[in-house]
Amino acid sequence: MTKETMIRNYRRFSAAEKYTLGFIYKHELYMATVEEIAPRYMKVERASSKNGGGRKLQFRLNNKYKEQLIRKGAKKLGSESLLQGEYNKGVEFERLVYEMNKIEYRGKDSVGFWVEGDIEINGKQVQVKLEGAQVVMESTLEKLKKKARGC
Repeated sequence: MTKETMIRNYRRFSAAEKYTLGFIYKHELYMATVEEIAPRYMKVERASSKNGGGRKLQFRLNNKYKEQLIRKGAKKLGSESLLQGEYNKGVEFERLVYEMNKIEYRGKDSVGFWVEGDIEINGKQVQVKLEGAQVVMESTLEKLKKKARGC
């Protein structure tokens, strides 16, 4: 699958209506909410051999894109130390998003992106991603395509 095809399939199956993106710029944590994750923010990479070695879309931001998001209104949340806690940084970022929306964090779950977002805000399903997060494995998209065809 090409990167474009992977993105198209991800968008087709995603239950999210919005995306909250987190990133660190100059040791400060920022958050931006967008309608879609721009293709330029995603890279095709390989999972580790321990995780099957398959191709996947990964959320990556270089400084140019971070500066662009800041100019477009990304909100500064504070120091990157906000991500230190009992979970990995991605889960800690998700926990912060819950707290900011005054919703009790239910802990790390394994609900698929095609079922619902990570959090519901104002009746909308929102997927939460911190820079460096995996967006989707190509094998997951293949399974979803098969299921959609009724195979």
